[in-house]
Amino acid sequence: MNSSSQSLAQHSIFGMPLTILIVLAYLSCPLQAQLPSSSKKSLVVDEVITSDGKRFYGIILKNSNRDGLTMMVRRDWLEKTHPEFYRTHLTNEFEAEIQAMTKHLFRLEAWWKSRKDNPELVTFVDREMERVEKQRDARQKNQVTELQPFTLLNFPTTELRKIYQQTPDRHHMAGVAWKHDIDRVTSRSIKAIQRDLESKNIDWKQESFDLSDKLTISQEQSEEQWRARIALIEYQLCQPLDFQGTGSLLVRIEPNQANLMPGDINAMMKQLMNANMQSDLSSLMKGNPLFKELGIGDKLKNNQPEQESNWWQNAAKIAESEQINGFLTARVSNQTTGNDARVELCFFAFIKPGIWKEIVKIESRVSYNDVDAAEVDRINNDPQIKGLLDITRGLGLGSGDMINKALRHGAATKLALEESKDKFYSFLDRHIKRSDSPPLEIK
Repeated sequence: MNSSSQSLAQHSIFGMPLTILIVLAYLSCPLQAQLPSSSKKSLVVDEVITSDGKRFYGIILKNSNRDGLTMMVRRDWLEKTHPEFYRTHLTNEFEAEIQAMTKHLFRLEAWWKSRKDNPELVTFVDREMERVEKQRDARQKNQVTELQPFTLLNFPTTELRKIYQQTPDRHHMAGVAWKHDIDRVTSRSIKAIQRDLESKNIDWKQESFDLSDKLTISQEQSEEQWRARIALIEYQLCQPLDFQGTGSLLVRIEPNQANLMPGDINAMMKQLMNANMQSDLSSLMKGNPLFKELGIGDKLKNNQPEQESNWWQNAAKIAESEQINGFLTARVSNQTTGNDARVELCFFAFIKPGIWKEIVKIESRVSYNDVDAAEVDRINNDPQIKGLLDITRGLGLGSGDMINKALRHGAATKLALEESKDKFYSFLDRHIKRSDSPPLEIK
């Protein structure tokens, strides 16, 4: 390329990057807007109306009075529907992307230095630094690169007039439909999209999706969001720190147990069974003079931890003392009333000394009716559980129905735990592929 051609490739006569000029020239062609023809309540995407009357349709990723609203939209929809807005957005997007990548490289370098003794983590960070640096260099040199199909729109709270947000189920349908290139997901009704999915034999409720690799990352992660990303990636690549329990009682899971997850959770099962059996035994022993004299009833009663707002803080102290940036807790309900077993998984990230934030909470319920009889038999024959049940039967405490209920509760809890774990690992996989994936929403 001669010098004059090279100069033209690097700069326009107005000093504007050639990449943007090419796109803007394309946008000067007449395009047809794609606003929905049906009610917002019948769509699978969210609606945002700005103070100047413009309507935007996509999926809201963040919405807070402090930080404003962030929405993911299809790029082709945006350029067809709001071409003038898109021209400005594209220019800002390029500039913001360069700034975000530059700051991200500094963060990656600092992270590398803090964990340079961990080979697996160093390999990941090295790969990320190389990728981000190549992307930034391409942007700075004004090289024409293919634009990602999705982009992020950021609106300050003062620029918003109305917001209508769909349910998670509808967002999921939209994501799966985009994954399979269903036509006009943004503007057609849920019935039309569902009909198209069914015609392709796509079970959208069971299928997962991840669009992070199709999204231009032009938004900087806040310090909290970055710390959360570090915690999630290190949880996967370093030795994970897991706790399990009920109420405010948490027990650390040994590394060899943690590595068996999410399939083998017998240790959790045993703890839950003991907690539930103790609860039932405590009520049966109440008022019995012999047990009162031996102090057994009081001991069992005191073993039932209360639900406290700071139930996770002891786990955080352990993590912080060992310089671990994130930990996972699995808590089960110790109530045997009703027909459901309940499980709650929470992941916490280190933000700064003494400050931890909950990044994700996953709750699962499983009915006793969903329990496989074979699973109940396996629990009944477990040596530790069998020993507890033998003592109960030997003392003549509890009916067969009570024992069967406790066994079914334990089996249902195992199913709920496995379901929660599956959901958590799907969340984890979505947010650790890239260190600059879409910012996490932290409450």
